[in-house]
Amino acid sequence: MMDAYGYIEVVGLVPAVEAADAALKAANVEVVGKENTGAAMIAVIIKGEIGAVRAAIDAAEDAVNRIGKVVSTNVIAKPDESLKKLY
Repeated sequence: MMDAYGYIEVVGLVPAVEAADAALKAANVEVVGKENTGAAMIAVIIKGEIGAVRAAIDAAEDAVNRIGKVVSTNVIAKPDESLKKLY
């Protein structure tokens, strides 16, 4: 059952890969996409149970802060059905 999306936006490809790797290792989540948001910024999108998504985003943020820059993070619990169509 999926009931949350998590987003982490970072500067650069290497931090984006690090974010995805840390998130996947920290909790039972799935990476469902990445978006180039401009000016070398990349958002990594994950989904899963709300607790797992929060843990994964926290782990991803910690990992990226060691090697690069986090622009923003967000967790959306119980996303609207129309948002689910995006990923």
